[in-house]
Amino acid sequence: MGEGDDKAQVRAPINILLVDDTPAKLVAYQAALAELGQNLLTARSVDDALGILVRTNVALIITDVYMPGGDGFQLAKLVRDHPRFENIPIMFVSGAARPEAEHLRALSGGVIDYVTVPTAELLRAKVKIFIELFAKERELARLKNELEARVERRTKRLAESEERYRSLVDEANDIVATLDLDFRFTSVNPAVERILGYLPREFVGTTLREHVPPDQLTLHDAMLREKLEGKSSTTYEMQIFSKGRQRLTLEVNSKLIKDEDDKPSGIHAIARDVTERKLAEARQTVLIRELQHRTKNLLAVTQSIVTNTLERTTSAALAKEAIVGRLHALSRAQEFVASGASGGVPLRELVDAELSAFAAQTSVEGIPVVLGGPFAQQFALVLHELATNAAKYGSLSVYNGRLVIKWRIRQSDEPWLEFSWQERDGPRVERPHDQGFGSRLIASALHHEPKVNFDPRGFEFSVAVPMSEVMQSTKPH
Repeated sequence: MGEGDDKAQVRAPINILLVDDTPAKLVAYQAALAELGQNLLTARSVDDALGILVRTNVALIITDVYMPGGDGFQLAKLVRDHPRFENIPIMFVSGAARPEAEHLRALSGGVIDYVTVPTAELLRAKVKIFIELFAKERELARLKNELEARVERRTKRLAESEERYRSLVDEANDIVATLDLDFRFTSVNPAVERILGYLPREFVGTTLREHVPPDQLTLHDAMLREKLEGKSSTTYEMQIFSKGRQRLTLEVNSKLIKDEDDKPSGIHAIARDVTERKLAEARQTVLIRELQHRTKNLLAVTQSIVTNTLERTTSAALAKEAIVGRLHALSRAQEFVASGASGGVPLRELVDAELSAFAAQTSVEGIPVVLGGPFAQQFALVLHELATNAAKYGSLSVYNGRLVIKWRIRQSDEPWLEFSWQERDGPRVERPHDQGFGSRLIASALHHEPKVNFDPRGFEFSVAVPMSEVMQSTKPH
C-alpha cells in the first residue's frame, strides 16, 4: 500500500453502531450525528447489534440502557468478554435520569460514558471527541506499521546477506568480528569502518574495554559465562562508542569458537547497528505518552465544563449556548497548541482569535509572549468568559464601546506576566449579586486571584502569573 493509500485510510469515516429498540430514537441519533460524516449503523436489539459486530469493524457503540429482550449492560458484558470486541468504546444513553449507583455499575462494567437525556449538541460533542481520539490512534497505528515494515525490510535484506555469506566477507553489512576470551579483537570485517569509523587494521588488537562504557563490561562477562556454561549462542544489545565518540546501539549475536579439542578458544560475533531503530522506538513511546496525557487532560476539562455549566444554569438554551462557546474556546486553544512548533501558543494570536469579531473596538498592546500548552488551554477559557460577558453586558455590547487589553513582563525575583482588560464607553457597570460559573471558571483556571473592578465607567480585570507557570510545557506522564 502506498503513502497516498495510507492517508486515505486515515481519513476514511469510522463505523458507529447505534442500538435502541425505539425507531424514533435511532432516527434522532442519526440526525444529531449526521454532520460528523461517519458511517452510522443501527440495531434494534442486542442480537442485531452482535450480528453487526461480527460482520463489521465498529469504532464506537452508543446504546440505550434498557431494551426488551436484553439491555445495555448485557450488551456491554458480551462485548467486553469477546477478545475481538473488548476494546470498542461503549457509551450509554438514557432518556431518563438514572440513579448514581447505576452510573457506577456501568463504569465498572467497562462503559466509558453514561449520558442521560442528551441534547443533540451534547451528544454530537461527546461523539466528536471519540472520533478524534480514534483518528489519532489509527494514525499512530499506521505510523507504527510503516516503521515496522521499514525495519522488517531492512532486517530481511541483512538476513539474505548473511545467508549468502556464511563466512567473513568484505561485503557484509554487519560487523563480523572474532575475539579471544579476554575480549581482544583478533579479526573484523570492513563494516567496522562504515559503522564505527575505524579501519579494520586500527581495530584489530584493541580490547572491548577500549570501546564500550565501563558499566557495559559486566554484561559482556555475563554473556560469555552463559556460553561457557553451555548456551549455544547469546543475543543482546550493547552500547559502543564510534571513533568520533558517538554512542551507538548494536544488536549482537555471538557464539563460542572451539579448537580441535572442542575447547573454547574465542568468540565469533555478528553486530548489527540498531541505533536508528532504538531512537525511533523511543520517539514513538514519547508520542504515545504525550497523546495519552493530553487526551486525559482534555476529557477532564470538557467534563468539568459540561457538568458545572449544567448544574449552574436553569435554562437549557443558556446552558447550550455556554457549553458550545466554552467548548469552541477550548477547541481553538487545542488547535493553537497542536500547530505550535513546540506546543506553545503566542498570546497575541490567542487574544486576536477570541476577539476577531470586535477588532474595530479593541486595542491590544503587549510584547511577544508564548504560552505553554497547559496555560494556553486554561487562558483561552478565561478570554472566552471575558469576551462573552463584554459582548452581552459590557463595552462590546454597543457599537461605540471600547476594550483595551495590555500585558507586560514584570521583573522581580522571578518574572511575572501582568495582563489587564479594561472596558470603556459601554453600559453602566453594576456589581452582580451572585458569582456565576464563568467567574468561578476564571478563578480556578488561573490558580491566581485576579483583581476585578466593577467601575461604573467599565468593567476592569487584571491578573499576574509567574512566567515559569505561563511557559510550562506539557509533560507526558
